[in-house]
Amino acid sequence: TGSGSSAAAPVVAGALAQLYQAYRSFNNGENPPSALLKAALLNSAVDLGNKGPDYSYGWGRLHTARAFEIIDNNNWTAGSIEQNEQEQAQIFVPAGVAQLNVMLYWHDKEGSPLSAQSIVNNLDLQVTDQNNSTYLPWVLNPSPNAQFLDLPATTGVDYINNVEQVSIDQPTSGLFSIDVTGSQVPVGPQNYFIVYTFIYDEIKIVY
Repeated sequence: TGSGSSAAAPVVAGALAQLYQAYRSFNNGENPPSALLKAALLNSAVDLGNKGPDYSYGWGRLHTARAFEIIDNNNWTAGSIEQNEQEQAQIFVPAGVAQLNVMLYWHDKEGSPLSAQSIVNNLDLQVTDQNNSTYLPWVLNPSPNAQFLDLPATTGVDYINNVEQVSIDQPTSGLFSIDVTGSQVPVGPQNYFIVYTFIYDEIKIVY
């Protein structure tokens, strides 16, 4: 058993090495984009603590098999966007999915250490199902107060992070639209990745 970053770092590095090899084997030896692998690991994690992301567990426990499925099944797409542009991708959600997770991730331009907000290029994610119901990403209260930091995540427009996730429980089978908006892109174009995970049942961890 282990704890802390001394135990976590080599485990995550080993998982990434496996995903790196998998991508290369599927793409004639081409190296994978690091942003894709990071998004695959985050979006496939087993949720822990409060529902959605939280300040204690982050996105949850590493689940390399789920991340591998994203690479193996090409459950991802890439794009590039400018200020005020909107791009759309569509995915088909099969029957029997217990939860659909869609994540938008981008390598943001480095910010100024003097800026009040670290993010430079802000993109926004929205998912729409076949019934025109819309879903927004998880958001956390960033106030530096223990009372607020322990609160569960809600959903809404995220203005401060370069990783956004929409989670939909018991989605109806059918076509879903994924919209990305370049809400603030002063340094563009901004490349991004979208990954999506189909969860069919509760994950049982065996030690």
